[in-house]
Amino acid sequence: MSQVTQIASFRRVTPGILASARLAMANDVPEVSKAEIAIILKKAAPVLGIDGATYHIMDILIGLSRADDWKGASRPIVAISNAKLAEYTARSVRQVSRCIRRLVEAGIVAYRDSPTGRRFVYRDKEGEIGKGYGLDFTPARVRIHELKRLVDEFQARLNGEQEARRTTTRLARAIVDACDAYPDQAVRWAAELEQIKCRARGLEIEAQELEDLHRRIVTEVTEEAIQHEMSCAGDTHVAPNINTTHQNSFERKNHRPRSNERDSSYEQNDRKAVVLSAEKKSAANHPLRERPRGTRASRSADEVQSEILASVSVGLIRSACSESCEITGRSFKSWPELTGSAEIMRVMIGLSEAAWLDGAGKVGRYAAAAILITVLEKSMRSPEQISSPGGYFRAMVDRAVEGSLHLEKSLFGLADGALKRARDSAS
Repeated sequence: MSQVTQIASFRRVTPGILASARLAMANDVPEVSKAEIAIILKKAAPVLGIDGATYHIMDILIGLSRADDWKGASRPIVAISNAKLAEYTARSVRQVSRCIRRLVEAGIVAYRDSPTGRRFVYRDKEGEIGKGYGLDFTPARVRIHELKRLVDEFQARLNGEQEARRTTTRLARAIVDACDAYPDQAVRWAAELEQIKCRARGLEIEAQELEDLHRRIVTEVTEEAIQHEMSCAGDTHVAPNINTTHQNSFERKNHRPRSNERDSSYEQNDRKAVVLSAEKKSAANHPLRERPRGTRASRSADEVQSEILASVSVGLIRSACSESCEITGRSFKSWPELTGSAEIMRVMIGLSEAAWLDGAGKVGRYAAAAILITVLEKSMRSPEQISSPGGYFRAMVDRAVEGSLHLEKSLFGLADGALKRARDSAS
């Protein structure tokens, strides 16, 4: 049998008040607990436009209701005067009346007025309401599923805006770093970035446009690098270095250009680091050999690099960083191939050329490339966890210099994650 909800004649009836009255007369009322409805109503308050004093009064009314009245055929009716609510909230009676009206028009409370306008509840011996007049929360019970949907949509919208804000900040920083790294294209890229910011079409649209611009920048830089490598590969005016006698080597050393000497020294130092890393692996098997104390703070780049490469191999990097291999189009079968792709990878994470050179100078080119591809892989798999990949790279370099970086743990974790995803996709 439907419940009759009476509205006093002194009230000015609005469509919202009538809608709440119809909800309060519903027969099919979902089962819900007081704790659950309290959480849902508080989460839905921003969607329903309930804030300030209205929210405070709603919280008090929910607290005054009995838990048993929210179950079965009972009606959660709260009988408290506006004067008493004004004392509880330190508001005027008139303001309390307006707040209650907002709750009723929001569709979560209905007026259940007595002929005299007084609010009271009579209960029987079992504690159930025999006769009650006041503020009825039955509309909130009837709308429980709708309110849950509104809360979920509101939370999803907040999460989307937050993610779009993070993406916008990250990509804008990456584009600025790309402008610093490539001054020839900086004017055009900066102008496009400024146009996207000035359009003000919303965070999600701005994030998508910045992502498109960043992808085009990476594509341009990648194509330029590939074309440069292809053009260099076709050069035939340089004579191949095929003489291996000591005399010819001595002559070539005396006539070698300065830039070639510097590149050769880099390669020799990197090869030396790999040899030292192998020696460190063998030394690790002899626990009686002790490392000299007090030398960690003044280590050179070769020593730092040899320590990192002692537990990291190219094969491990290739297994752990599968997405980086795919996006760069490289298989990374050797250390020189990995360092040769450092230019592309640093642009992808928004790392400036100066920061890359500084890191390579501190830990060596091979170790810096290993750190760089690890950061790239992590930023692609979990972009929400790494808001600044460039800063993440610099922090890992600093930890490597201090001797507290365990790069092999990160790589093994990435390799395990790639294996799990492969198994899940196969099943």
